[in-house]
Amino acid sequence: MKIKNLTYVDNIQEWELSSIDFDNLTLLVGISGAGKTQILNSILSLKDIASGESKNGVKWSIEFIDDKNTYKWEGEFESIEGTIDEMFSFSEEDEVKSKLKSETISTNGKVVAKRNSTEITFQKKKMPKLAFDESIINLFKEEDSIKSIYDGFKKIVFRDHTRKEGAFNRFPFSDLKSNISKYKTLDDIRESQLDTHQKLACLYENQKSDFEEIVDRYIDVFPHIEKVKMEPLKNENIHSFFKEVPILQFKERGLDKWIYENRMSSGMIRTFVHISEMFLLSAGTLVLIDEFENSLGVNCIDVLTEDLIFENNRLQFIVTSHHPYIINKIPYEYWKIVSRTQGKIETFDAKDYKLGSSNHDAFMNLINLPSFKTGVERPL
Repeated sequence: MKIKNLTYVDNIQEWELSSIDFDNLTLLVGISGAGKTQILNSILSLKDIASGESKNGVKWSIEFIDDKNTYKWEGEFESIEGTIDEMFSFSEEDEVKSKLKSETISTNGKVVAKRNSTEITFQKKKMPKLAFDESIINLFKEEDSIKSIYDGFKKIVFRDHTRKEGAFNRFPFSDLKSNISKYKTLDDIRESQLDTHQKLACLYENQKSDFEEIVDRYIDVFPHIEKVKMEPLKNENIHSFFKEVPILQFKERGLDKWIYENRMSSGMIRTFVHISEMFLLSAGTLVLIDEFENSLGVNCIDVLTEDLIFENNRLQFIVTSHHPYIINKIPYEYWKIVSRTQGKIETFDAKDYKLGSSNHDAFMNLINLPSFKTGVERPL
């Protein structure tokens, strides 16, 4: 799925996101606290709602597309004051679930499903009493007219670049052998629900030439690396866990010893994982990336930023960044300037401002606006 437009309100936290349009690549820029991460979180919240979660006091309107259709999904949960926040809930008994006051799903302008506080209609037929704290998407996810929407929200992935990637902090791949047997082709691996490391393991065993394509791309960034493999460790003195889990291993030119992924720098392993994801994510995936620059060197940023631009016909990216180098590398027609006035978050197209003839000039002029620290002035 690709999101075209979003409006979002959180009545409990008393903030709202004004209508924002998204492109295949959208770079959210603005000072810390402007609301960039909240925009990503609002999309993740809708992913949760689509999967059946209740979100107290939330109201939204989202438009999105796939290869065949244009969809619009609107809804609102009731506001219940004084409930235990989900982060402090220790059991389901602690939670008071908010009910949906209204919800509508339209496909190509035609209403498919609708609800109010007392009834649900699906394809113009009144439904028997169903759960009112679960979205229509979750309730009718097996129906042909809703399944593609449900599957589309499942394709939203979030990447927090403040955390180090790696398999050493993961659970054992108990079903890895069956997955390697099940997902043999590149298309099968891409469409699977496996995480990146498991996809890489399947690729390494079944499509070695595709794995080497990722490695070649990686060596372009780090030419001192000669080879990469993904195999269990063979050292007899290690824990049995590591004798079963395929581990990424890197060999530098001129050295015989392989370097395990947990001993690689954060930037180096993150770059390999990112290049792998660009190759292995299925078409139509929406990738949310918060603070893209964290733990990356300049040489990594060059290649990874190119991926955002060149892959955005197959994937959609919504990215936040403070880093001038990243912002300068991405054409400013992709920028959305994020501004907050009290609890209201607004976004503006950078191309509507007269900020300069180059990305660098535009960025420097933007951060020097007196109003930038308190809210961006609307373009004339």
